[in-house]
Amino acid sequence: MPAAASEFERRKPWRRIALWLLIALSVVICLTLTGAHPGKLFDREGLANAGDILGGLRHPDLSQDFLARVLDLSLESLLIGMLGTVLAVLIGVGLAFFAIRVPDLPDPPGQQPTLVRQGAAVARWLARFMLGFLRAIPEIVWAYLFVRMVGLGPGAAIFAIALTSGGGIGKLYSELAEAVDPRTVRALRATGASRWAILSFAVLPQVRRQWIGYALFRLECNIRNGTILGVVGAGGLGSEIALSIRYFQYDKLATTLLAVLAFVVVLEVVSMQLRQRSIRWSGAFAGIGAALAVDRLDIPWADLWSAPGVSLLSFQSMAPDRPFITTVLAQTGDTLMMAWVATVASAIVAFVLAPMSASPLMSSSYLPDPPGRAPVAQLLKQTFKWASRGLLQLTRAMPELTLALVFVVWVGGGALAGILAIAVHNTGVLGRLYCDVLEEVEPGPAATIQAQGAGALATFLFGVLPQIRPRLAAFTLYRFECNVRATVMVGFVGAGGIGDALNTAISLFHARDLTLLLFTMLAVVSVVDAIGDHVRVRLLRGQGQNASSSLFIQPT
Repeated sequence: MPAAASEFERRKPWRRIALWLLIALSVVICLTLTGAHPGKLFDREGLANAGDILGGLRHPDLSQDFLARVLDLSLESLLIGMLGTVLAVLIGVGLAFFAIRVPDLPDPPGQQPTLVRQGAAVARWLARFMLGFLRAIPEIVWAYLFVRMVGLGPGAAIFAIALTSGGGIGKLYSELAEAVDPRTVRALRATGASRWAILSFAVLPQVRRQWIGYALFRLECNIRNGTILGVVGAGGLGSEIALSIRYFQYDKLATTLLAVLAFVVVLEVVSMQLRQRSIRWSGAFAGIGAALAVDRLDIPWADLWSAPGVSLLSFQSMAPDRPFITTVLAQTGDTLMMAWVATVASAIVAFVLAPMSASPLMSSSYLPDPPGRAPVAQLLKQTFKWASRGLLQLTRAMPELTLALVFVVWVGGGALAGILAIAVHNTGVLGRLYCDVLEEVEPGPAATIQAQGAGALATFLFGVLPQIRPRLAAFTLYRFECNVRATVMVGFVGAGGIGDALNTAISLFHARDLTLLLFTMLAVVSVVDAIGDHVRVRLLRGQGQNASSSLFIQPT
């Protein structure tokens, strides 16, 4: 057995090398098949377009009238995100109540009637299907649909955020509820308590803080999304971003992007403060924001049930022709390949920046009593740390759709613009995730290496990386799943993928094509998520349940 183990250890480096060569080859193949040629970044026309954008960014429009408009749109985006999140929590909790599988007793004294048990199983399956369906459709697709149904304005963005985010919230809430200690649940069930009583008094006390923490995280994401859905006419700062790019007003674009950046930074600070306070503060913050949104925003509640919305989908003549199938398959393949290339590129950059952002590696130490450092070296490490953190924050703050609009101007429409947009944003997200993992490692192995005089690079490679490699791989895989949905979103502005076909079907009222595209996208996202869940469980086996659950309570 030891001989077999040593042979396995000898083969592991070669397996890693083969894996990296395979990944590199896959990236080259995907770039070739999608027609994404990185050289477009540096051709004469692309550089001229980039110079125009940078020229405008250096001179933002700070006129009083425009600043007032940006402030008003920022407030609108804030209220859109807050009301959308409150509705999403209500949707998610409602569906999660039926989706949660309550642990049964090992030897129950009596069983419920067969009809009741079958009804509960059907209700649980329907709830899980609805959660998957809502989560699989990106916000921008829902927003575009709701714009056609209820007209332009913030109402479409609110409804879109509520549905997509509600699916994600309900899925995570049900998973967290099913991961609680079953002993308390079974003890209460033995008394004959109802499902409602078990969830209220045995499950909810164990997951309450996790539920609220994730709701606050979704609030951050939804407010950021509320700033970009205006691209399709759903209100907020996105409408100004789209107009600025359409009319080449890059000075106004600079002001709006700075507003988005400031918006996200302030929001993260507020969210951090709310997490440190009691639950009442979070509830009051969400309640006041939702009440202000209902009062200030023009939301067409009654129009949700009007006939025009129903006509967008059609289940008649569902048999598509061969050219349509070929086109959809090609665009689906482009979507998956774009997401894969963007994920690999951003993971490589984040893998370099994250260790430079981690305090134990750069500015402090894993040792309980570290030796003193030269002031110049300490200053240099602090500079690297804050510069890398600032870069990660900047890339994370810019939504993919905003970046896609900029890259479409720079390199033209197509897959390259989408890949660049997703890669830039995902670099900040993965960098933050990697950095969090780095700062949570067991300090013993790293401290042992540091005690021998090793530097930051050696400490990372031999004391930290072996502990966190499975979680880094799991986080990267999770972000690939997110990037598949993001690729659909950037396609709405001409950045490649199946989103372009969705945009065309909605714009031209091709109900049959739209219905088939939505079901295709649902199937693709569901398959990718299912495979990703299976692989992540295997990667994180032995790392504990909390590591697996924490994949979802992270920035996106």
